[in-house]
Amino acid sequence: MGADALLQNKLNSNDATPLYLQLTAQIKDMISSGEIEVGSLLPSEPEMCESLSISRSTVRQALANLEAQGYVVRRRGKGTYASKPKIQRRLSRLCSFTKQMSELGITSQTSVIEFAVVSDDKKTAKYGHKGDAYKIKRLRKTQGMPFMIDTVYMPTAIVPGLTRRELDGTSLYDIVEKKTGNVPYRATESYEVVKLNAKQRKMLETDSETAFLVQRVSRLMSGEVFEVASMLIRGDRCRLEATLMSDTIAFSRTPSFAVK
Repeated sequence: MGADALLQNKLNSNDATPLYLQLTAQIKDMISSGEIEVGSLLPSEPEMCESLSISRSTVRQALANLEAQGYVVRRRGKGTYASKPKIQRRLSRLCSFTKQMSELGITSQTSVIEFAVVSDDKKTAKYGHKGDAYKIKRLRKTQGMPFMIDTVYMPTAIVPGLTRRELDGTSLYDIVEKKTGNVPYRATESYEVVKLNAKQRKMLETDSETAFLVQRVSRLMSGEVFEVASMLIRGDRCRLEATLMSDTIAFSRTPSFAVK
């Protein structure tokens, strides 16, 4: 059956719900349930129009909705393919990557690539810290696929005696909180698109030459530097979105699990 089962569905023209939203919901349900497998080619627009007795504009509205939500990927000249959905992740609350993914029901893994103590660290010194800092470089994965390379500089005074072994498979934020009670109180992030080198592309398992670079400076409630971090995120696996309001701006970062 697979994607062809979509052509057997029926839409209710007497329902108050617009036809394009009915079609959107049906395709979402079929992808979420596994009835349509991720990577499968969906029926063409003309096929859906004929089998479901709907207009081309209805099909296109539904597919545009699904593409915006990450349920499909449209490739010019090739067709529309089922994809894993994009999951909205709000940035209004500061917490660890591991916790954020867990709350979203996304399986994540972390591998420590590098762990060292940097004497008189210059990265944290730029933000008022004087002294040594840990350099922690990690590869973050979601659903078994590389998502980002995360490099953190943290003053050793924040959590004295930290070891590489403690970080294996464990959230850095959780370790610090359990050992010292310290948690980041506020953070400033900047975003830009950067070019990946060959080593970074290999590590992230991507052919893309660019990625999002997110740079974060977190501080304790006292104002002391908690961490200076840079996150190199695969551009094909993340969407950044901003909601503008009269009195504030709400940002979100969306992990995307689209097929290649």
